[in-house]
Amino acid sequence: METVSQSQIVKGLINVGVAIIRERNLNKISQMVAEAVVKHTTFQRSVVSLLEKNGTFKRTGFGGLTNEQIEQLKKMPPTTIEERKKTLQPDFLVGQSYYIPHDKADLEGLKSQQQYQNSSEWHPDDFLFIPLYNPEGDMVGMISVDDPRDGKRPTSESLLPLELLANITAVAVENANNVSKTEETLKKLKEQQKVVLELSTPVIQVWDKILVLPLIGTVDSVRAQQIMENILIRINQTESQIVIIDITGVPVIDTLVASHLVKTVAAVKLLGGEAIVTGINPEIAQTLVHLGVDLREVVTKANLARGVEFALRMTNCRIEKIKQ
Repeated sequence: METVSQSQIVKGLINVGVAIIRERNLNKISQMVAEAVVKHTTFQRSVVSLLEKNGTFKRTGFGGLTNEQIEQLKKMPPTTIEERKKTLQPDFLVGQSYYIPHDKADLEGLKSQQQYQNSSEWHPDDFLFIPLYNPEGDMVGMISVDDPRDGKRPTSESLLPLELLANITAVAVENANNVSKTEETLKKLKEQQKVVLELSTPVIQVWDKILVLPLIGTVDSVRAQQIMENILIRINQTESQIVIIDITGVPVIDTLVASHLVKTVAAVKLLGGEAIVTGINPEIAQTLVHLGVDLREVVTKANLARGVEFALRMTNCRIEKIKQ
């Protein structure tokens, strides 16, 4: 077998490490690491396990194993973080790794392919674990290896390349976890934003065939789109004919807001309905004139009361005072 120097091994692992750091998929990271162990170190078999949220290790990367062996490993019961910590005793430390001789191991695994010669060599039932730690010192995964090509027990020096790979892997796993957490946070924020938008654009049915949308606060493009969607959905749900959009609580009316109002009115008309805009005070009216906004096709009323009154007349209804 061609002898490979320590520097060549380290160089190969660093090249792999660059690709691992860039990867964001945990399963791909595990598989890349497991294959790199077999390719660039003396060990012919490797399994990478990552810690799940439930506190158990899931085997996610395999190197130098047959499909049958991989399936056999996957069927084995998962190891908990507590169980693994009990196994990794200080007496077994070799560098940053844990070498557990066969006569002190109470573990299950695949039978080694290495032939056992004497006590100074690797025994088929020996175990070697390299933990993966995040910056806080918490274990996030583990690399286990078997079948050294040279048949020798590990030393602190011989394990240096493997531990370098483990450190790079821990960084990659932490980065991937952070990306995942960020994506989950963004997803929750978007869901919360959607809820807020829906709550800030309530479409209320005040009478048969009549809907009212009271707007309060600033109207931007996102909220304007939500307004239109909510109105159109409620028109279909209630089979309403008239929608009153009250803008009394909108502090500023600019070209963008006015454009959204016109588009919403047009969308309502496409569904066979009619939109009434209320709450246009003198200041807003003057602003719209200066902006050159054409509202000639839009029914407008001074306030919500006038809008409701007009809508009732359009539906052949009216409100009368009860005579005492």
